Amino acid sequence: MLISHLLQKQKKNLTFLSRSEENVELVIDQIKELKKHMVTNPMLQNIKNQTQNPYLKAKLEDISVLYEAYEETIKNAYMDEDDVLTILGNKLEESNMFQDTIIYIDEFSGFTKQEYEIIRKLLRKAKEVNITICTDTLEEANDLNDIFYTNKQTASKLIKIAKQEQVEICVPEPRNELYRFRNEELCLLEKNMSGQKNEKYEKETSNIELFLAQNPFSEIEQVAKTIIHLVKEENYRFRDISVITKNMEQYASLITAIFTRFHIPVFADQKKDFSDNILVKYLLSVVDIFAKNWSYESVFHYLKTGFSPFTKEELFELENYCISYGIKGNKWYKQEWKMAKSEEELQKLNQMRQKVITPLLEFKSKLTKTKTAKDLSKALYEFLLQNEIYEKLQEKADDLRKNGRIELSNIYETSWDIVMEVMDELSMVLPDDNLSFEEYTKLLKMGLVSSGLGTIPATIDQVMIADVERSRTHKVKAVFLIGMNDGVFPTNHKEEGFLNDQDREYLKGQGMELAKDTKEQLYEENFNIYKAFTIPEEKLFLSYVSSDNEGKTLRPSMLIAKVKRMYPKLVKKSDMIQKNSEITTKEATFYELLTNIRDFEDGKEIDEIWFLLYSFYRKDKEYGKRLEEATKAIQYQNKPCHISKENIQELYGNTLKTSISRLEQYKRCAFSFYLKYGLELKENNLFEVKSIDTGNFMHEVIDEFFSQVLRKEFKTKRNDKRRNRGNHKKYHS
Repeated sequence: MLISHLLQKQKKNLTFLSRSEENVELVIDQIKELKKHMVTNPMLQNIKNQTQNPYLKAKLEDISVLYEAYEETIKNAYMDEDDVLTILGNKLEESNMFQDTIIYIDEFSGFTKQEYEIIRKLLRKAKEVNITICTDTLEEANDLNDIFYTNKQTASKLIKIAKQEQVEICVPEPRNELYRFRNEELCLLEKNMSGQKNEKYEKETSNIELFLAQNPFSEIEQVAKTIIHLVKEENYRFRDISVITKNMEQYASLITAIFTRFHIPVFADQKKDFSDNILVKYLLSVVDIFAKNWSYESVFHYLKTGFSPFTKEELFELENYCISYGIKGNKWYKQEWKMAKSEEELQKLNQMRQKVITPLLEFKSKLTKTKTAKDLSKALYEFLLQNEIYEKLQEKADDLRKNGRIELSNIYETSWDIVMEVMDELSMVLPDDNLSFEEYTKLLKMGLVSSGLGTIPATIDQVMIADVERSRTHKVKAVFLIGMNDGVFPTNHKEEGFLNDQDREYLKGQGMELAKDTKEQLYEENFNIYKAFTIPEEKLFLSYVSSDNEGKTLRPSMLIAKVKRMYPKLVKKSDMIQKNSEITTKEATFYELLTNIRDFEDGKEIDEIWFLLYSFYRKDKEYGKRLEEATKAIQYQNKPCHISKENIQELYGNTLKTSISRLEQYKRCAFSFYLKYGLELKENNLFEVKSIDTGNFMHEVIDEFFSQVLRKEFKTKRNDKRRNRGNHKKYHS
């Protein structure tokens, strides 16, 4: 929010950047990077003055202006979370907390300059500092194809710091035993993936499986079935299993939906998109009503968020009325509505209108008296309290918790605190700045939409879904690597950010080392892939798809071919060749039964077990009716059938009312005749001028024009006569 405000405020001093959401994110990421690598504004200015590259000079000038303005704004008042480690490093000099301690730093593959400085300070204080690095040797990396390239660079920097601090370096004894893996298949996989060996496993492969699915949906279904098998047949716990992907955005919601059907508890290790939260949608719809002058879309977006005092039927009735009569803008609040089919309906609609506009108009009256972000936030907060939004949100959270949707319930409860935090931050950072309501709205939207919603596991025993870069590496027995397609696993490219690779190379040459460029990120990704392959202790499941959700053909990742070469006897399973007749959970098996019924109706052979399951579900109280309805739908044939006499009378009555046009329509399409004259369906009346109304509209305009002209002319002549009579009297007097 602050960066967006500064982009607007400093726009005259900027040559390269403009105010847009993309640029706001770029500037934020760049300032974070500068802070993490302890780059100050004078350092930026110095390099800017030295460079001869006009493009880089313009970028450094703009980021320097914004960096300085940002630091000046928060100085002596607020703390940036990216400064915490720098402050910690300074405080460590004064503290005796770590004097003569033994410290362990585990499972890091790299550090920022801030973190390296913390380690330097700890080396001065502690008795012993133990740092684990995942690598085969501590020799400096020369081969760019080395999977441990970035880790060896990290080790070299740590050794350099230790030497500078004159700290003794204890070289660890080499450990050749692999304690993690419980079978030789995974041991061989680790050695081949790390580049130590290039061997083939000539035996039958039982702990590594490969699956080809038609699409992501069937891929996740297969994963769910396999997890159920592991839990039921091989005594696994859900917490022993992880699902790892390179495409969390595509897979997270799909996994959650399918795993719910299989009753598999799941936790997605990612920040939720807060822009879809019900409270955020409500809040943004409120400000949109005034920003968009009571447009139809903004008003009904506000009413449909779930906090309105109306039932669904009342909302539909109100919406149809507004569409029919073109209710928008000041028609909501200027005067009462006067058109409806009956007086009773009109009274009801006006009562609903009053419920909509009263709190909004009160809120607007407060806005006219406010000028600062603090005042605007206070007015918005009071509006939320007045409409009891907090209480309604808690009710929704309680209902979700009762229905077993614990994670969503927690999100609802947390969302109020996050919204309050965003409003507080906006009030604190810009307390006295005069802001228009439009400016405040933009900043508030940006703050709410960019706020991530972190969650914690609702229970202990859950399957973990994680990205390759965030996957945990301890006590996981089985891992599913999904979506292993070309261009995704590994990724084809990464964004360079505000500073491109050439810029970073130049700055590094000037002594300013920042984050990794795209080439170094590629090395890091190779290590992350190695780490993902070597997480499981017992079983590894690899899967990829032949097409995406839109039917576009996809190729397998090159890693699939690499694994096939290692394990020549590895059998590839596929849902396109054979279908598994697995009995899992009651809900999931029901849908599997419907698929088999469809296959049977199409003349295909199915397993005998599905006939037994059909009898089981047919007798079940909960599923019996669902099965009957689904079977009718599957067996349905689009052939006309006779309508009963009673239904005909209900539709058309006892007396035949017809005309030539009706009979012609029946001849053209009997179904359209049934819809129009039987069910009497009608399209929504839209408030618009049709071609048939043009003549009437023009006549009304002409009549109104001449009535106004004649009235004015008559009034002028009458005034002239009065003046003449007055002059005549004056003359005689």
